[in-house]
Amino acid sequence: MNTQIHQTQKHYRTLVDIFSYPGKIAATMENMDNYSTFGDGVLMTAVTLLDNEVTFHTTFKSDGQEISLLTGSEQGADIEHSDYLIVKEKDLEARIFEEAAAGTLASPEKSATVIIEADSLHEGSGYRLTGPGIKEETIINISLEPRWIGLRNEKCKEYPLGVDMIIADGANNMMAIPRTTKIEVI
Repeated sequence: MNTQIHQTQKHYRTLVDIFSYPGKIAATMENMDNYSTFGDGVLMTAVTLLDNEVTFHTTFKSDGQEISLLTGSEQGADIEHSDYLIVKEKDLEARIFEEAAAGTLASPEKSATVIIEADSLHEGSGYRLTGPGIKEETIINISLEPRWIGLRNEKCKEYPLGVDMIIADGANNMMAIPRTTKIEVI
């Protein structure tokens, strides 16, 4: 039996694994009825993490309606008050990172998680990752431009404040970059 509950439990374990080892690429094998413009990896991540107690922001109204229907989560009117920001790489704007909630020193958990559907997790700009969960360093090549990583780094410069990122591609590969991870362009 492979119900949606089983699928989300399995996907959650994958998310825990990739957050534990930043830069590690894992594939989600879960398929679902998908009527959004996002791939199954992004949609399964939304279904796994979102519920009626959190808000999210996405750029397309129809995608927001689909995600709301599947999760019970409310689409936020603005970026700064949304718990999750779900966006395609081609639709990234500086304001996504600039306005994303970074939490407070008293409540760093009140920060946003940015979920990005990237063109590729195997090709593109090279980055060196260091920090917790990484033995010495991890080198990744992803399609995200260095300017987006620069904005993310600016948001995460005062730990424990910052944003966490989940990046998925169209082939349902995923990686996570927590706020504790340092990223350098190479």
